[in-house]
Amino acid sequence: MIVSHRHRFIFLKTKKTASSSIELALSEICGPDDIITPLIPADEKLRRGRGPQNYAIPFLRRSLVAPVRRMMGATPARAGLEFYNHMPAHKAKAALPRAVWEGYAKVAVERNPWDREVSLYFWEMRQRPEADRPSFADFVLKRPAVERVKNVQLYSIDGKIVVDRFLRYESLAADFAAFVADLGVETPPVLPHAKSSHRPAAPGGDGPAYRRFYDEATREAVARYYAREIDHFGYTF
Repeated sequence: MIVSHRHRFIFLKTKKTASSSIELALSEICGPDDIITPLIPADEKLRRGRGPQNYAIPFLRRSLVAPVRRMMGATPARAGLEFYNHMPAHKAKAALPRAVWEGYAKVAVERNPWDREVSLYFWEMRQRPEADRPSFADFVLKRPAVERVKNVQLYSIDGKIVVDRFLRYESLAADFAAFVADLGVETPPVLPHAKSSHRPAAPGGDGPAYRRFYDEATREAVARYYAREIDHFGYTF
């Protein structure tokens, strides 16, 4: 995540939405006092802007992010000592001064859940031999609910969406350029390609490529799992 005091925005990082690429680009316009959380080493190699900085949570706010009893043995991030990758909105709010949380624009990226689920499948299977992989149908239908990508939980507090501006994955370059322009940055940073796709080419056919991975059961399952995002953004299969 990024908290930019220079440009007065909070970037809440969602999953499987090219948010790492956005974060890398935004770090190029950050100032010395802005909060930038670390990325995985492979993505850090792509960073051209400022690196991770200022991500320790102030001492007086740490107890608001995680109970003290959970701090022993936990990583600094999970113990509430640091801002971190994919930090949910309610924890970011607790860790930041009220004036920052209420006064800065909250920004996030979202993606069509049917497309995102295919991307997630191939990302999670990237290091498994093809013979050992579950089918896409089993991945969708049999995976525990806790393992689903619930981005809406990252950008909501008490069930209410708190993001002021969403960038759509489907129009990411244009949305990002417009966002940066509204910040007063004349030349937007170039979006790098972090976490490049591991998805193979889909069989030929009409319509978006992700559709070819679905049957009726998996299509309806994704519609149920991510009904709130689909309804809020008006996504269709």
